[in-house]
Amino acid sequence: MPSLTLKSGVVFGYTDSGAVTGGDYTTLVIIHGHTFHSGTFQRLNPLAQPNSLRIISVNRREYPGSSPYSAQELTAFVEGTDAERASLLEQQGRDLAMFLDGLISGAVHTPNWWYCANRMVHGDFIQTLPTATQERLSSFVHTVVMLQSPSLALGIPIPSGWLIPHTDPNIAPESRGFAFAKWVSSYFIHGDLSSHDIDHLTYTNTDPSKSATIETLRPEDLFAMTDFAPAEKYDNIIGLPPFAGAVFKQTNKALFDPTVRAAWSQTRFWTVYGSAEPWTIIYGAWFLEDQSHEMNNPELAIEFKVIDGGNHFLVWEDPEKAINELKECFST
Repeated sequence: MPSLTLKSGVVFGYTDSGAVTGGDYTTLVIIHGHTFHSGTFQRLNPLAQPNSLRIISVNRREYPGSSPYSAQELTAFVEGTDAERASLLEQQGRDLAMFLDGLISGAVHTPNWWYCANRMVHGDFIQTLPTATQERLSSFVHTVVMLQSPSLALGIPIPSGWLIPHTDPNIAPESRGFAFAKWVSSYFIHGDLSSHDIDHLTYTNTDPSKSATIETLRPEDLFAMTDFAPAEKYDNIIGLPPFAGAVFKQTNKALFDPTVRAAWSQTRFWTVYGSAEPWTIIYGAWFLEDQSHEMNNPELAIEFKVIDGGNHFLVWEDPEKAINELKECFST
């Protein structure tokens, strides 16, 4: 696995479909979410060259090929003060922004970059980065996509009475990791999504005619795309109280602070999700869409796209459709 080492010593491992021959191409950088890392996106790679794409999937810290957190940092995730936790989030954002800048600085001429992430991890820190880094990110990153982002990854509070496997009292703690993997990769039958009414969503009503993606995987494929250890160390903690408030503050600043968005003046922002995803992903998108409409400010615009019938693992289930759906965002 190739890697990039920041000046701070932090290392990020990543996979790379390779440069495209025969002219200009677009680079798509993907940052994964909870448990399922860069291996999840490898079925996209054979489609990269035919679509004039270079696909780079980076592993966040604690995931394969990337630096672990120090004992002090892990303790702060679990029991740190609000200030310590906010500092961790800020450092995550800066590190990933510097990783992206390192890729751009070291690349052959690629005039267009797309950035897909499960969470808004670095957008609000652009103004704190070195001037040259700010200029490169603003100039080269054409589109930022919050791809299938759960409300927890955005810090949006869970509504009263709603559950996820990690908070479900009917699931034993030792079983929650696998329960989450099955739940997040299932196909859900929701009600009228145009309503933006949470009562039209479901926690448990899955499509009996479609298996959860995790149940269709060969053991070697599952092993190549998952790491359950970081969940217990920090990933389970980030989206839940009391950490959620700091995450939401980061998300809100990245998307709706005029000075931050002005620094991304050349960049378009999208939220993309599937209609058969877990409720928390759809609810998070609704929350942002409602907030965006309330702002009613073209300079803070976010565009929204629903992939009909898509579950959380569209990139694995139907990689060609995933590429085509994303390309529609970037070409619109």
